[in-house]
Amino acid sequence: MNYELFDKLMKPKPFQFRPEWRTFLEICEAYLKRHEIKNPIVVELGIWRDRQRKFYEKFFGAHYIGIDFSNIQGTPDILGNTHDPKTLDALKKRLKGRPINILFIDGGHSYEDVKEDFETYSPLCTDIIALHDIESYRYLKGKRTKVWKFWDKLKIKVRKGMKGYRHLLLISIHQYRGGNMGIGVIIKK
Repeated sequence: MNYELFDKLMKPKPFQFRPEWRTFLEICEAYLKRHEIKNPIVVELGIWRDRQRKFYEKFFGAHYIGIDFSNIQGTPDILGNTHDPKTLDALKKRLKGRPINILFIDGGHSYEDVKEDFETYSPLCTDIIALHDIESYRYLKGKRTKVWKFWDKLKIKVRKGMKGYRHLLLISIHQYRGGNMGIGVIIKK
């Protein structure tokens, strides 16, 4: 990894915790290299200020597609709710039959939102799926953010070897700090 470029792109910081984000990019880089994937297709659900796009484009030469329900905090390539079938259709049209190589899920943060995004978009991805905020609000009662709950249920399905989940590799990237964000990485191959 080009750490000089990483440090340069971190200013202004993306909405990611530096060690977690760097580790995630290192995993992606090693995977893409190992599988000889050049110019991967990266789809990000929830783009918050377009701050991550440049990492994918600069490090991997990625064809990036950002999806968001609003253009107030950035400029999505596809403007729409990820749960709307029209948004999925717009993505499929842009993909032109090609698979997603890296899918970064960071839209809605309720259990139901993450579950629906995963179930809808993961079949289009052949390589890496990431869930952001797998530790956010885990220990605070009453908070709507429940990505951690989906991540925990996914781990159980993989551990039990359930059909459709047995060949997945799950990696938790998390360093304790005040925000407790975390990135859950799912390797499909």
